[in-house]
Amino acid sequence: MANNLLTPILEGGIRSANFFNGRLLSGEDLNQEKSANREARKRLGRALGDGVAFGLEVTESSGVSTIDQPVVTVTPGLAVNRRGQTLTLTTKTDLSLVRSLDSGQAEDNTFDDCIPPSPDVYVAGAGVYLLVVCPATAKEGRAPAGGLGNTIGSCNTKYTVECVQFRLIKLDMSDHDLADVARLRNRLAYKCFGVTEASFTDYVSNPFGTHEPGYGLLDDLRPSLLTDCDVPLALLFWTLAGGIRFIDMWGVRRRMSPPTAGDSWLSLASARRLIEGESMFLQFQDQIEEMLLDPNQNAGSIAATDRFQYLPPVGILPLTTDRFPRGFHTDLFFDTIVHHPIVHIEGARVEALVRAALQYPPIELNSGVMVWIYQVRENEQASGKGAQMNADQPFLIFTTGHMAYMGDPHFDVNRWGFSNWA
Repeated sequence: MANNLLTPILEGGIRSANFFNGRLLSGEDLNQEKSANREARKRLGRALGDGVAFGLEVTESSGVSTIDQPVVTVTPGLAVNRRGQTLTLTTKTDLSLVRSLDSGQAEDNTFDDCIPPSPDVYVAGAGVYLLVVCPATAKEGRAPAGGLGNTIGSCNTKYTVECVQFRLIKLDMSDHDLADVARLRNRLAYKCFGVTEASFTDYVSNPFGTHEPGYGLLDDLRPSLLTDCDVPLALLFWTLAGGIRFIDMWGVRRRMSPPTAGDSWLSLASARRLIEGESMFLQFQDQIEEMLLDPNQNAGSIAATDRFQYLPPVGILPLTTDRFPRGFHTDLFFDTIVHHPIVHIEGARVEALVRAALQYPPIELNSGVMVWIYQVRENEQASGKGAQMNADQPFLIFTTGHMAYMGDPHFDVNRWGFSNWA
């Protein structure tokens, strides 16, 4: 039966207690009021979208973490899960990630969240794990209550605390991926981006066909392992010999994005692809920064193919010079990669260049797609031979060749002399 206009539709409405003078209130009434407020907040949270609002950055705890007792630090921050629940951490928190041997099992290569750490035997083995934050509820204190005498009832706790907890999900990785440790971080991140799956790549060839709504490793984990309560924070790779080998946030970390109004044309109309492009860019910048800080390797001797199977659609690469020994070498980094000769651009175009490139797919290094390399005039002048001793760090910007192929109306081919740029 159809509803008439201006007729209230009660189904799905939020029910709160109606207060008036003389009403007898019960605990159930007040709990109903709390539930109504909580439901209203959740609906607002779902409208804002799931993801990390700010903070909640994960790093290995300096001076605390050891090889067999790894510890990570999570900074204060706020996230919203798919249920619309806000997850807030107000203080910097150290998490002990303890690998313990469960009784009755000969070998269990999984992390157990043990706080305080378990005194059990620690187990050998390599593993890749997903760290997530999720809601928790705890009781705190005792409230005075009538009718209980001197006994302590289970119901008379003073506060119900809505808080957060962290848990780890072990990821099934192939022996082939685990054996290629040098490129594991990059491959793992792009498994989460889902760039090799048909639902990611085939949409443009047949937009009117049937397409799966999800793609990528994170969607594959739902709902059996990764639930709507969880917000992914970081990927961790642990080995017995090296402890925590890397922590990669942006392979799984996403900024908040509101849901799309309709289900049709999600690949083109939703914000997901753009947000993933941002995450690809930030994942690359984080990884190369850690490579520069690693005292056990010389970044200037590293080629892109040594560490990456995929590059983001745009990246900023610091270069090595006599003044800046921590950097990459242009010719070596792009060796064996099809790339265009360096193009000079004005600094005013950098932001527009980066933002436009984020909308393109990543660069698979063995695909033959040409990489475009840009040098910013202001940076070249500030870091050149004639620059002062306080010169700026030289850098290059690279982008996917698909941008050049599509054409750039602001790019003057004749000015730069590249007649065969396409």
